[in-house]
Amino acid sequence: MMFGYNKKLLLTLDAMLDDALAGEFSADSYDESQLSKIESKMARFLETSRLKREHIEGERERVRSLISDISHQTKTPLANIALYAQLLGEQNLTEEQTALVGQIAASTDKLNFLIQSLVKASRLESGIIQIEPKRGNVQELVNAAVSECSAFARAKNIALAATVDGGLVARFDSRWCGEALFNIIDNAVKYTPENGCVTVSAAEYEMFVRIDTADTGRGIRENDLPKVFTRFWRAAESADTLGTGLGLYLAREIITACGGYIKVESKLGEGTTFSVFLSKA
Repeated sequence: MMFGYNKKLLLTLDAMLDDALAGEFSADSYDESQLSKIESKMARFLETSRLKREHIEGERERVRSLISDISHQTKTPLANIALYAQLLGEQNLTEEQTALVGQIAASTDKLNFLIQSLVKASRLESGIIQIEPKRGNVQELVNAAVSECSAFARAKNIALAATVDGGLVARFDSRWCGEALFNIIDNAVKYTPENGCVTVSAAEYEMFVRIDTADTGRGIRENDLPKVFTRFWRAAESADTLGTGLGLYLAREIITACGGYIKVESKLGEGTTFSVFLSKA
């Protein structure tokens, strides 16, 4: 008798968990008068979990909607501010006035970049942006990203070089992985002092192609390494460097969506290496 009861109990709990995993659990589907004490507790737990999950999803949707509205509502004002700053810069201004106009333009660019980054992050998280990895040439991917960062590197007198075998092939979305790699290289150039060096290289493994971006910058404290891919996180030492704290977060999200992953190694005062692993399969 006890065996039959235990079997029925396990079958009921199993059915509850199946419904929960499928997102279809509802306490109304189970008649409490027919449930044992354990089954009733499980039903209440799963129902509470479902309601919490729905609440979290609702909050996420409201955040996505808010970000989208902010992006739409600020597009025209930001464009106008940028235009007025440009027009002011063309006037016969004093040195101090020119510096102030430059600060307005820089702040406008930073705010616009932040908003666009938030929109991209929100769309990635909601699945609106579809990442479609395909087999492609890694050298072409790296060269395109390095080319985008070259002007910034030259302005800081930083030696930016790429050494990648032309025969390396991996699976990636050329547009979005290109943006992820750009974010990583741009970050390396940003935090490397003048006359420094940033090197991008690649190596082939059995299942992955590894792309390393190594710099001779200030490095990252060991206890800060787990935080570098967190949204909006910036090291205390980075207060004097322009940034939003979203570039590396976006890079990780994109690479993960392509079936790859990112690692970071660093030594304070000596430099940092970000390693992107792209799947070959």
